[in-house]
Amino acid sequence: MAKRLRDLDDGPSDADIERFSDVTQTCPSCGTTLYDDVEVCWNCGHALGAERKIEIPLWMWITAAGLLALAIIGMLVRW
Repeated sequence: MAKRLRDLDDGPSDADIERFSDVTQTCPSCGTTLYDDVEVCWNCGHALGAERKIEIPLWMWITAAGLLALAIIGMLVRW
């Protein structure tokens, strides 16, 4: 009798569990230990990829402020 594909897959082997058992991360929200490939914590629902913050360098802020000041001065001179 032919086995169904579902019957052939019994989950990870003992060797795989041993090999990959230390590949974990900790949820920053609740502290649950998770495998490192998950995107959402199963315990609290925290999205793990959402911690990235975009930092804008100071020189960009200064450049933007300078350009804005020049634009305002230019508009006042033309007016």
